[in-house]
Amino acid sequence: MAAQPISRVLISSASPDHANRNAAMRGYVAAGFGEILGSAAVGNLPLHLAPAAIARDGPELVVCFGSCMPDASGFAQLRHACDRAGATLAFWLHDDPYEFDFRYKVLDVADFVFSNDRWAALHYEHPRAAHLPMAASRTAHWRPVRTDKSMDVFFCGVAFENRKRLAADLARVLARHRTRFLGDGWPVERLPFAENRRLGNAELADHYAGARVTLNMGRDLDLANRRYQLCPSTPGPRTFEAAMAGAAQMFFVEGLEIADYFEPDREIVLFDSVREFEQRLTELLDAPERAAAIGAAAQRRALAEHCYAHRARRILDTVGGTDPAR
Repeated sequence: MAAQPISRVLISSASPDHANRNAAMRGYVAAGFGEILGSAAVGNLPLHLAPAAIARDGPELVVCFGSCMPDASGFAQLRHACDRAGATLAFWLHDDPYEFDFRYKVLDVADFVFSNDRWAALHYEHPRAAHLPMAASRTAHWRPVRTDKSMDVFFCGVAFENRKRLAADLARVLARHRTRFLGDGWPVERLPFAENRRLGNAELADHYAGARVTLNMGRDLDLANRRYQLCPSTPGPRTFEAAMAGAAQMFFVEGLEIADYFEPDREIVLFDSVREFEQRLTELLDAPERAAAIGAAAQRRALAEHCYAHRARRILDTVGGTDPAR
């Protein structure tokens, strides 16, 4: 195990970059550690380059971040390099519980496992498994809270079946406002406010900042979650990213863990029916100053508690044995 204090960290990917749509997020993690240790003390490399860098640079901690589902994700060389260097190997997996059945790839090689989902973390057969939610990047996602808005309602994401059903239920309300849905797979012939177009990280944050209300809907696509069929409990990264951009979010409630991260009615607005959505949306659009205040409060909370530096500190404290929640 790594000696304390940890002064050098390498952030690697859990899957090859060519198979990872979220490769940019590894940079957010590295920057978070850099805020604590200094950028010169933190490396950031894809999986195939990590073993050589461990041998060359001798980090005390290696954090393998991302999804371990792709076939090309194998960690024997990474484990061997950590053993030779005396480094601790931690995994921070960001697609639980949707890929939970692939956890076997890391159980025998990880010193620590961090899962993005609280419920999934409880089901890891590992002595050092913990929950670590996703976060936002102050550099990539922060935007000034604006009063001039180009949209009333905004959503961006893949059109998973649960999202299409909810969008169809809300369509009558959404069609009365300046609504824009972006992403992949939307039935644009039935949802005239939808467009099948992806956004980069910077453009997405701009859209969050430019909408009076940002709709937040989870997903139900399980790629590898058949054995336990775990239901997700923790909100995904875009909840924190939208908050960092100053968005007033309307969050479709499927569980109350969201209240652990943002205070309902002050930092986020919750709804669980079409009727409640229509009522709460009308209230926000009729009182733009209140919507702006909710977005500003969410941004303050994100800056105070939900940056990648906060998650990096949690990893360092857990690995070092100073985290009282261990």
